[in-house]
Amino acid sequence: MFQSKEEKIARVKQMIYNSQNIVCLLGIGVAMECGGVNFLHERESYRIEDTYHYSPEEIFSTGFYSARKEKFFEFYKQELLSLKLTVGQSLYAIKELDNWGKLKGCVTRNMYGLAERAGISNVINLYGNIHENWCTKCGKHFSADYLKNSAGVPVCDVCGSPIRPGVRLYGELVRNDVMTRCANVCQYADILLVLGTNLYDSMVKNALKYYSGNKLVLITKHEHFTDKKADIVIHDEVNKVLPKIVW
Repeated sequence: MFQSKEEKIARVKQMIYNSQNIVCLLGIGVAMECGGVNFLHERESYRIEDTYHYSPEEIFSTGFYSARKEKFFEFYKQELLSLKLTVGQSLYAIKELDNWGKLKGCVTRNMYGLAERAGISNVINLYGNIHENWCTKCGKHFSADYLKNSAGVPVCDVCGSPIRPGVRLYGELVRNDVMTRCANVCQYADILLVLGTNLYDSMVKNALKYYSGNKLVLITKHEHFTDKKADIVIHDEVNKVLPKIVW
């Protein structure tokens, strides 16, 4: 039976009212609505290759970081640390769920620390966070601003060793403890909110292995052949829809 967007929003609102363990999966669409960039998009990928003469996958890899640190940090500072990001209304809506005590966890592959900026408490960063960086020798931690304002390769102000950005690079596995946290929150979720991505996304597919509920809600701009697997699908910007559901 066909339902309007308003009817779907009302259904999800009622689901949330009756729930106690909500888990949100944040896709790249949420970050893009806040000013982030999808470097794997065809247009962006071509731009990166024209600018840096390497693909995003090559630059953002463990091998490239190890062998070409100057070039790596040129890309990292210009393309990630220089983005002007604002916390979207969708993240503040999730924070409200957190305030109500209904949010079990917020799982994301986005590396910008936006969920933390919104004040969300239980954030599970599968791919790390640009704001958490450390010295490869002594372990001292450094802010994103320290890296951004460093000349050339950022080095530790104590021992002079290179600083490792706190994000997952291609060629690295997601940490076991992080994967375990993700599995645990999804296992006990009574609603799974998939936001700004599709059900084919690797993060979502992994989460669905552990989710046994029947309230899978997908909010995203673009249609996908996997949409039919969700219980409710709303095609629109997350920033526009989620605040209407929560408030």
